Amino acid sequence: MRVARCYTYPMKTNGNDKALESYKIFPYVAWILIIGFAFFVYNLTVEVRAAATEIGSRSHSVETKVNTRINEIEDFEN
Repeated sequence: MRVARCYTYPMKTNGNDKALESYKIFPYVAWILIIGFAFFVYNLTVEVRAAATEIGSRSHSVETKVNTRINEIEDFEN
């Protein structure tokens, strides 16, 4: 039975090994990104809700037209 070995290769360093969290501006940028993403998701939700409402109203009007009796139709274009 063979045992799998896990080899780790040392990362090449280029002299700039500071973590993002170590910068003073990082918390501000992170919060701006989080708030921006939340705003984006909110706007997307509002747009989808508006589109769903419009589709519902159009579907209702189409259903009404489909269920109209033939002798009651006055205009075939609308």
